[in-house]
Amino acid sequence: MKAIIFDAGPVISLTLNNLLWLLDPLKKQFRGEFYITPGVYNELVNKPLLTKKYKFEALQILPYISRGILKLVSNDEIKLLTTQLLEKINKTFKANGNWITIVHLGEIESIATALHFDSKNIAIDERTSRKLIEDPDSIAHTLSKKLHTKITINQDNLGYIKKELGHLKVIRSTELAVVAYKTGLLARYMLEDERKIIKDLNTAVLEGVLWGIKLNGCSIKREEIYKMIKYVV
Repeated sequence: MKAIIFDAGPVISLTLNNLLWLLDPLKKQFRGEFYITPGVYNELVNKPLLTKKYKFEALQILPYISRGILKLVSNDEIKLLTTQLLEKINKTFKANGNWITIVHLGEIESIATALHFDSKNIAIDERTSRKLIEDPDSIAHTLSKKLHTKITINQDNLGYIKKELGHLKVIRSTELAVVAYKTGLLARYMLEDERKIIKDLNTAVLEGVLWGIKLNGCSIKREEIYKMIKYVV
């Protein structure tokens, strides 16, 4: 099945940068499904609706779910796989005799859903979840520096993580923004009258979008942003 499974982070990043509208045309270009899980729905809608600070964000996101641009998916197989993954992953790294919880329900539901549908594409902005997929060996070093203590690794569980998750492809909201730029979706911000005011408008638009996303929670280094700009603009 051709699909992208979305964690909450990329949807929130797009919302905070007034780019949530990109989901519809990006989905049409992708010609597949955009899925979210119940845990992600809870983070995007249920919890924010109970607050004053994030309520309007939830109200912006909800129509995209109601219209099926983001489709809610859940079944017993995904629930079982989520439980298995949480058990393995959160019993992989230990400090001072205690297992370290490094992931939570929403992220792992998304990963389990990708595995269930045999879809390699998963949209995640959070650093630890991305490292879990792309470079799980590095997590122990990061935890050791953060906690200032030695980290013990369950090698069996680490091997399981590498085997089960290693084929997944992480897509951050910054990559979604680059695709939007390359396909002309951000052209609305590049009007000719504005070129009289801003010398290199194309670069300014992409740079502004990428930095806006980074500062609203996406895990991306400064060097990565300017590498993207160099190769795209």
